[in-house]
Amino acid sequence: MEPQEQTHESTLKSDRVALKWFAFGAAFGAIVAVGAMLVFTAARTPSAATPKGTDAGMTLPDAQPFLPKVAVRGPNTQGSADAPVTIVEYSDFNCGFCRRFYAETLQRILDEYVKTNKARFSYKHYPFLAESSAWKAEAAECAAEQGRFWDYHALLFTQDIFGNDEATMKQALTTAASSIQLNVEAFTNCLNAGSARQRVQADAEEGRRLGVSGTPSFLINGRALIGAQPYEAFKAMIEEELAKAPSKP
Repeated sequence: MEPQEQTHESTLKSDRVALKWFAFGAAFGAIVAVGAMLVFTAARTPSAATPKGTDAGMTLPDAQPFLPKVAVRGPNTQGSADAPVTIVEYSDFNCGFCRRFYAETLQRILDEYVKTNKARFSYKHYPFLAESSAWKAEAAECAAEQGRFWDYHALLFTQDIFGNDEATMKQALTTAASSIQLNVEAFTNCLNAGSARQRVQADAEEGRRLGVSGTPSFLINGRALIGAQPYEAFKAMIEEELAKAPSKP
């Protein structure tokens, strides 16, 4: 082969190698870009069930003592005040993942840990998905004033309550209150007066200070658990906290 032909063949080989590396690099770059986009999108998506990363996103400076940094209200709390584990949920009644937690996980926690005095469970409001989220939260607080928070909580997570504006929404919420035999006059007065709004706003502000950015978000003795995690994730963390608790004589 003539020197000129050898040079030409070498150039072609070099070009083919370079082209292969360019194609590989472009494909790799596309994969990285898509992955980054997915991560960014997931990070900004509220009300999403996230993988089991229990201490990410929402923390207290030190987990113990848990109280009084996060104080719970009696009408919104189930379980003994002496229970060694306190579970706090920040939730929105319009949140689909919150509804899934209610339907699939909450009762199991109540049966295994709350009813056996190993834990207590408290609900706090983080209404951010829609304007009606705040109205539903206030309505639940008005039910709490009659000692019926958990009945109304169940109603909001099992029925679809809609309204086109504030007036029709409040009427729908009042009708729902009547369906569980609440004192409708007292409920309506509470809802119209806005007396429950301060508690709802205080819950939301507390959640923001802790770093809540989506619902449901949980604190288990001050440790974060984010999203509609399976029951096993709650069980694992609760058992860890129970193991830390001092033995009763």
